[in-house]
Parts: sequence; structure tokens; C-alpha cells
Amino acid sequence: MRKSLLLDSNVIIDFHSLDLFEKVAKSYEIKVVREVFKEAKFYPKRNRKIPINIKTYVSIIEDVDLTSLHEVDKQAKEALLAVDAGEAISIAYLSRGLEDITFCACDRAAITLVSYMDLEGKSMSLEKVLNDIGQRPRLFPRHLESVFKRWIKDGKTLRIQLKKLY
Repeated sequence: MRKSLLLDSNVIIDFHSLDLFEKVAKSYEIKVVREVFKEAKFYPKRNRKIPINIKTYVSIIEDVDLTSLHEVDKQAKEALLAVDAGEAISIAYLSRGLEDITFCACDRAAITLVSYMDLEGKSMSLEKVLNDIGQRPRLFPRHLESVFKRWIKDGKTLRIQLKKLY
């Protein structure tokens, strides 16, 4: 059985820009929350906006409860982090622990919040996803495992510093 990946829109866009989305989808079961599905519309290529059509490659998660979403919002405010709607809903779904799934994002606030919420074991860098399927393209710093680990460390540090206050 393939591992499940919960992707953020920036990762979907970047996989398309790298021309690797289909390879990732063949190796992993790709899941997205409805908001991410709506956000991932285009990717840049040669100064053009190319439409993204992932409908046949992904399962859309519809069942994210409000209690989990409110908790993510509360934790983000507590940690002074701003995440977009797709990231918040994805993290809310991840936090419920309903299935064995790994979250992949390349946004500093989202990864830091995942770590702040003690969910870092359920997340993975874009570079690690690609390495796991034998792909080693040239990447931006936000994709790198070393940057991902730094953001995880930032979240752990915030958790130590701020959890005592609340």
C-alpha cells in the first residue's frame, strides 16, 4: 500500500514547476483538503501561467471539523504564526490523527506551526519526498531538508518558550 501525502498548494505548484507531480502521484497516494484544491490553479513556466488539473490524481478531504480548526487557529495565534486557510485546514485534519498521513508544505509558518503543535513526526520536506522516489532536481531553499529541519527546530523552541505562558 502506498503512503499517503497531504499536500499544501505551494507544494503542488512547485511539483508541477519541476515537472514531477505525476511521478510523485505514482509513488504516493495524494490527498488535499478542498481549500488547497481550489488554491492550486496555476504554475509558472516560461513567463506563462499554466493551468493545473489534479482532479484525477488526488483524493479531496471534505471532513475537517470546526473544533480541530479552532484549535489550529488558537495554536497559531499563541505562537504568533500566520498560516493561510489551506494550511490551517490541512493541519487541522492532520491533528485529528484519523489516518496514517504525512503533511508536506514548504511554508515556514506552516512547518513551524506543525512542530509547535507537536506534529513534526507527521510532516516531511519536499526534498525528502523527491529523494524517496529517486528524484534529485535543483531545488529552492524552501524545499530543502536542512531548511525544513531548521523550521521544525524553530517550532520546538517556540513550544518550549510559549507553552509555559498559556
